Amino acid sequence: MNSLAQQALDRARQAPARATKLLPLVLANEPLPALVITGPINRVMELEAKRWATDFVLALGASIRREPVRTKAIADLTRYAAQQPASVASGVKIVIDLLKEAG
Repeated sequence: MNSLAQQALDRARQAPARATKLLPLVLANEPLPALVITGPINRVMELEAKRWATDFVLALGASIRREPVRTKAIADLTRYAAQQPASVASGVKIVIDLLKEAG
């Protein structure tokens, strides 16, 4: 093996150690943010967000019946809604509440 290939192989073997320094650690059981809906609600935005969240759940298909998939979907929707305006969060929360009742 030539020296250039050997150097590339050595760097590739050391890559995981360097990658951990660059990327933050992901918490396995990160707490979900609380959905606090305040302020005026724009009904059009709320309905659009509800439609988007419904499409998100429908895209999961029959797998949404399994508890781990439903829990992850609720967590993903909650994180999304926490970063949105109150009108959007309100629409997504409607779908989150339905998923929680189904479980």
